[in-house]
Amino acid sequence: MATKPKSTATTSSAPVKGPENLLGDKLNSAMALFYGGKFKEAQTALIALLGEAKAAADFGLVHTVRTTLTAIEARLAKPDTTKDAPEIEAILHLNNRESETALEVLDKALKSDGANGRLNFLKATALAQLEQVDQAAEALKKAVAVDPEYQVLFRLERDFDGVRYCAAFAAFERD
Repeated sequence: MATKPKSTATTSSAPVKGPENLLGDKLNSAMALFYGGKFKEAQTALIALLGEAKAAADFGLVHTVRTTLTAIEARLAKPDTTKDAPEIEAILHLNNRESETALEVLDKALKSDGANGRLNFLKATALAQLEQVDQAAEALKKAVAVDPEYQVLFRLERDFDGVRYCAAFAAFERD
């Protein structure tokens, strides 16, 4: 039994460039920019692509573009670390037992934000490391007034071990 040969492949087997393929190519180009760390360029390309994807009613592509734009915005956003900078600096000094330096940083920060419970707690910690009991208790009192949870932290913080049972701290040991 003789069989006919199957049809031969045409010489031009490349896919036809329809609107979907053009949008896909644009997405691939934008994603290459994104993965290459060129976020601004990728953002510009994706914003242009978003309009085209909406016009073509390609909702899957719209979703992909929006998700990628959100990721770009998150990467481009610069967190405001200046607010926490004194706190972080003080913690580093306290961890290195540089209590006086930490105290200088905290006093400066407390001039502009005297009601900050965290800064007052760190000041109490620095003063406790320096065994300045009355001043440490006063700073702790300010911290606990802002947030009672600092009383629990006081009980857990080992830096207070040397001064914990002094009369100035008696009120913090009671419930």
